[in-house]
Amino acid sequence: MSELKTVLVTGASSGLGAQFCRALAKDGFTVVAAARRKEKLISLCEEITAAGGKAFPLALDVTDFTSFGSKIDEAESLAGPINCLVNNAGSSVSKRATDMTVEDFDFVVDLNLKAPYFLSTEMARRWIGSKMKGRIVNVGSISDRKTMPGHTVYGTTKSAIARLSQQFAREWVNQGICVNTLAPGYIKTELNAEYFDSPAGQQVAAFMPRKRVGKPSDLDQAIVYLCQDQEFLTGQTIALDDGQSL
Repeated sequence: MSELKTVLVTGASSGLGAQFCRALAKDGFTVVAAARRKEKLISLCEEITAAGGKAFPLALDVTDFTSFGSKIDEAESLAGPINCLVNNAGSSVSKRATDMTVEDFDFVVDLNLKAPYFLSTEMARRWIGSKMKGRIVNVGSISDRKTMPGHTVYGTTKSAIARLSQQFAREWVNQGICVNTLAPGYIKTELNAEYFDSPAGQQVAAFMPRKRVGKPSDLDQAIVYLCQDQEFLTGQTIALDDGQSL
C-alpha cells in the first residue's frame, strides 16, 4: 500500500468534492472532508464509514487564510499526517465582465486562487520541513481553454490555477512534492442540476460533441491516480472533459 494515503479535500460538502472523498476513501485513503457546512460533512463521513472507508469532517472556510495552520493541525489530530491535498473549493459570480464589481472580483479570486495558493504553501512548508512526500491536486476547469461569457473572472482564475500548479511543481520538484491540475469539463452536480435540466442547459449539452454533460464519478479514476505515490507526473493539467472543448 502506498504511504501516501491521507488526504485533505476542500469544498467537500457537495458536488465534486464529496465525490472525490468517496472515490479516495474507496481506494483506501483516510479522508479529511473540509468545508464550511459541517453538518453536510458529518453526513458524508458517516456514509463513507458505513461503506467501509475512513473519513473525518473538518469545518474550514478557505477564505480565512490565517486559520490554515491551526486547521491543518486539527486535521492531523483527527487523521494523522496529511500527505495529499485536493484544492477543490471554488465558485463563480455569473455576470458579464462590465457588470462585475470589485467585491465580486475579490470574492472569486480569493476563493479560486488565493485560497489554493496559501493552503498549498502551508502544506508544502510542513512537508519540506519534515522531509515528507506530498501530493497536491488543484481542481481547474474547462474554462482554462474554452471561453465562457459571463464567467470571465472565473475562467481567468482557472487558467491561473493551471499555471500555479506548474510553478509549484518546478519549485518543489526535488522536495518529493508533485503538483498537478485536474481540469473537468461540464459536470452535472446538485449545484447546477436545475440548470442542466432546463431547456437552456439542455441546449448547451446539445452542442457538445457527445451531447451530454458528465457526472462526478467520471472523475474518480483521475483523482485517485493524481493522489497516488507516483513521481513521474508533475506540473501537468489533466483535461477530463469528454471532448467538450474540441
